[in-house]
Amino acid sequence: MNETTGTPATDAELITLAQSGEVEAFGHLYERYLDRIYRYIRARVGQDRVAEDIAEMVFLRSFESLDGYEDRGYPFSAYLYQVARNLLVDHYRQPDDHLPLQRIDGKESSSPDSEELAIQQEKMAVLVEALTRLPDEYQEVIRLRVLMQLPTAETAKWMSRSDGAVRVLLHRAMKALKRQAEEIYES
Repeated sequence: MNETTGTPATDAELITLAQSGEVEAFGHLYERYLDRIYRYIRARVGQDRVAEDIAEMVFLRSFESLDGYEDRGYPFSAYLYQVARNLLVDHYRQPDDHLPLQRIDGKESSSPDSEELAIQQEKMAVLVEALTRLPDEYQEVIRLRVLMQLPTAETAKWMSRSDGAVRVLLHRAMKALKRQAEEIYES
C-alpha cells in the first residue's frame, strides 16, 4: 500500500520491495494475480487440485527467480503467464495418470433437473472437444479473453500482439470454435 494515498502499490514498486527482501510485497502480487493465473491454468487442466498445484508452483518459481526479473515494459502478469505456460508444458509432458476432463460420470440423479444437467454437460463436453481441435493460438486467445475475461490490451501484451490483432484473432477463433462444435454435433 502506498502510505500517502492508501492505494495499492504498483507492480513495479512491489517487485522492487520484494527484490530487496520484503516478502510481504510479493504476497501482495500473489493476492493480485492468483485468481487470474488459476483461471488460466484451470481452463487448460481438468482438475481443480492439479490447477491449484500448478498455480502455486507459478508463484513459487516466480518468487525464486525474482532477483533475475527485469522490467522490459510488459506487465508482471505477462511474466507470471509465461511461467504458467511453461509449467503447463511440463505438466503435459508427464505420464497421464488422471482421468480426462471429457469423462462424464455415469451416475444418474433422481433430481428433476438431471435431464437439463445432462444436456449442459453434453454441451460443455462438445465445447471442450471443439476447443482442443483448434490451433494453439486460437485456444490461447479464447482462454485469455473468454475464460479469464482479461481485457483486450492485457491479452495483447500476454500474446505479444497488437490490440487489433487480438480482436481479429478472437473473432476468427470463435468462428472456428463454432464450426468445430457444429461438426461434432453432426457426427
